[in-house]
Amino acid sequence: MKKISLAGLAVALIVSVGVFGQSSSAEAQLQIGGSSSNFGTGNLSGGFVPDPNTVSITSGGSLDSRSMTLGSGCVGFVTRQPDYILNYSNAANFLRFFFQGSGDTTLIINDASGNWHCNDDSAGLNPQVSINNPPSGQYDIWVGSYAASANISGTLNITELRGNSVSASIETIEQNAQAKQSGSLTIGGSSANFGTRNLSGGFMPDPSQVAITSGGSLDSSTMSLSPGCRGFVTRQPDYILNYSNAADFLRFFVRASGSGDTTLLINDASGNWHCNDDSSGLNPMVSINNPPSGQYDIWVGSYRAGENLSSQLFITELRSQTP
Repeated sequence: MKKISLAGLAVALIVSVGVFGQSSSAEAQLQIGGSSSNFGTGNLSGGFVPDPNTVSITSGGSLDSRSMTLGSGCVGFVTRQPDYILNYSNAANFLRFFFQGSGDTTLIINDASGNWHCNDDSAGLNPQVSINNPPSGQYDIWVGSYAASANISGTLNITELRGNSVSASIETIEQNAQAKQSGSLTIGGSSANFGTRNLSGGFMPDPSQVAITSGGSLDSSTMSLSPGCRGFVTRQPDYILNYSNAADFLRFFVRASGSGDTTLLINDASGNWHCNDDSSGLNPMVSINNPPSGQYDIWVGSYRAGENLSSQLFITELRSQTP
């Protein structure tokens, strides 16, 4: 029989204590899926207003998230329990979190599917996390301090509008919130950014075309217009077409200068939405069989926020005409 000396037993005890000590690191991991948070809990549903939803938070804590292997970009000192819990239902196709404070902060988010999303400096020292096709459920959110022992007061913003960001102006964010709260786009009006035209079936020359600059401050993807409707636009249409004696086919397409990415949104004379993003490269096209006579409200959107692209809008009854 092998004998164990007192010295060996002491070593064994030290090793055992070390092993148990490693498990204590689990205690330092972040609390997800709980019901307690430092600055409260919010319940939001897709399409919420006002947008952005805001909450005051003070960053920081004693735990260094860098040592937790949560994911790429997960840094900052935080507390064990989240700073804020969001219960999000009927999810839209886009969700963004950003923090505005007067120091160097970070964002750490565990989404409703258990995935980690982190950011340090998206704009200056302010962090931002954007999630496409966000899941419904609980989001645990931490606002970290990049430096130990720092506590920075600021505002956590939660938005479904791509035009709202940590770098957007206060005026832009307020305009987006007002537009979302008041509804969507102006249809059936008489004002347009680039004019109005009257066309009758069999019009010449074909195609009819007009110069338009794309873009605006409103994110159409949040307006629940119709599948495929996206792009940043103005509230009033870029162009109005009054179409009479309709032919059996009508097509709209855009050619943008350079390599710009544009979109098309059209509300036809029957009130139906027709939208497209990339039909030919980055150029959009909408084709309508048996189009109704009446007013067509037309928007040429920019896929990216803050982008304005010189473009040509074409209107044709010829199926051979494409971007």
